[in-house]
Amino acid sequence: MAKHPRIRFTVHYSGILYDWFLVKHPEFIDLLKKLVKRGQIEVLTGGYYEPILPFIPDVDKLGQIEMSNQFIRDKLGAVPAGLWLTEGVWEPSLPKVLSEAEIEYTLLDEHYFLAAGLSQDKLNGCYLTEDQGKMLKVFPIDGKLLELIPFKTPEETIKYLKSLAKEGNPSIAVFADDGEKFGFRQDNHHWIYEEGYLERLLTSLEENNKDIQTMTFSRYLEEYSALGQIYLPTASYPRMAAGFFRNFLVEFPEANNMHKKMLHVSNKLETLRSAKIFIGGGERDKQVGEIAQELFQGQCSCICWPEFVGGFFHQHLRGAIYEHLIKAEVGLEKFNRQGKEFAEVTVSDLNKDGQDEVIISNSILNLYCAPANGGAIYEIDYKPKAVNLINNLTRNSKPGYCFVDNFLAQGTNLDKFSSGEFKESGDFAGEPYFFMPKRSHHEVSLVLSREGMVAGLPLKVEKQISLVAKQSIIHLNYKITNLGKEQDEFWFGTEAIFSVGQKDLSGIVSGENKVKNIRVVDEMSIFDILLEFEEPTTVWRFPLEKFLPANSQEKASLQGTVIFPNWKFVLAPGESWENKIILRIEE
Repeated sequence: MAKHPRIRFTVHYSGILYDWFLVKHPEFIDLLKKLVKRGQIEVLTGGYYEPILPFIPDVDKLGQIEMSNQFIRDKLGAVPAGLWLTEGVWEPSLPKVLSEAEIEYTLLDEHYFLAAGLSQDKLNGCYLTEDQGKMLKVFPIDGKLLELIPFKTPEETIKYLKSLAKEGNPSIAVFADDGEKFGFRQDNHHWIYEEGYLERLLTSLEENNKDIQTMTFSRYLEEYSALGQIYLPTASYPRMAAGFFRNFLVEFPEANNMHKKMLHVSNKLETLRSAKIFIGGGERDKQVGEIAQELFQGQCSCICWPEFVGGFFHQHLRGAIYEHLIKAEVGLEKFNRQGKEFAEVTVSDLNKDGQDEVIISNSILNLYCAPANGGAIYEIDYKPKAVNLINNLTRNSKPGYCFVDNFLAQGTNLDKFSSGEFKESGDFAGEPYFFMPKRSHHEVSLVLSREGMVAGLPLKVEKQISLVAKQSIIHLNYKITNLGKEQDEFWFGTEAIFSVGQKDLSGIVSGENKVKNIRVVDEMSIFDILLEFEEPTTVWRFPLEKFLPANSQEKASLQGTVIFPNWKFVLAPGESWENKIILRIEE
């Protein structure tokens, strides 16, 4: 850019990159500021931590955009007028909130405009759209230019641009694409830099400046009016989703759980902001700002990227999202409780599926329970390390939850169970449980029960999940009662999946007298998970391999550890079997 001062550019960088530049390459920030000052570049704003804007609450949209605006004003000396829309996810309600953020325009792929009914020859300028009377200008990104730059010769690009010119009727062609395509990939770095593609392209544009002028978007809007009005349908990049993008949350319940946790934390922060608290002053504002920053980082688009490269399927990226959301929750608890210990239970439709979920929590743990889904636990947050212990993807088309109740048929073995080829004899796993929360001064519990069938025989399963204040210990009590008129043998086990462990932990754990405990050791040596059983048990354990999309070429790798303690017992009519399980987290 600096070598070609007559070429005008518009650039966008995420706040994540800005933070990296400040630490690793502060001279780059100085260069950007210089180019802004001489009028060569315009800087687009956006959500600071690259959120999918329609996915986050409006108050957070405004907060993230303002955070980016403030950086651009303070560090680059510019006032942004345009916004780069993360991953191109557009919804018709965006003009209102973007207008409130003082955004004048944004850029969208041309297929959004074609889907709205425009013909190809009408994509030569910007259009006006609105929501509730709030206006926004939208520019179509030229699809042909995306094919040409940086993949074809500069001569082909110049030829195409000249073909667009119409006598007496200036036409614009918008090129806007990811910077990573310019040499970040090994397959084109040599072409772009060593063979001089980029230098030749910029030189060609300068040499043809009589027919082709480069300008920033704001300069264009100063000279030309919008071509007309348009209403664009909901859309996103074709590679992002088929149909409506939000249905990604339906396809992957784990993504929906993360998204709804984010909304839950955001709502709690907004409640704090709106509370009339007259003490604390500047210190209060500082704490709220730090909590908001953790929340904003937990809204990064990695939570929603439905491709294997750099997206939702990477466990470490999901882990980073959980880390920031948990840190935001911890910050809220410290602010609201001022260091007082607690144990509480919350009932709400957290994941917005029409069924109530339950959160059992203290200062060390959050347990997210799903009574309608087998009474299982689908999230365990260990707050001292800001980690979700059940950060897994689906196993054998079943959610990777903890304490899933299974009844096995005779002939089931470890291989059949681990591969999902076993026969489930009961109707308890994944089915609704009746639930009742219980509270005492220092302890909270969730009592769950279901009357169902096992191999044609009526059976009742009762389990109680308990948490005591200031403890990293989960108590799980089981009571299984034969409701039938015949004595029978039952084979029961509860499946626990943890996103920690070692790959070589595979096989059956049992001694002559079976075992009363098993330890899951985290490979990073952050903490251990110890399971203790009142009733000695046989334990099956095996590694949970990383979920891979059907078209992935990557080799499977460790995602976590599956622990399946199981017991065989005989029950006469009306007789009950009871057991206690304790889960301890030890550093």
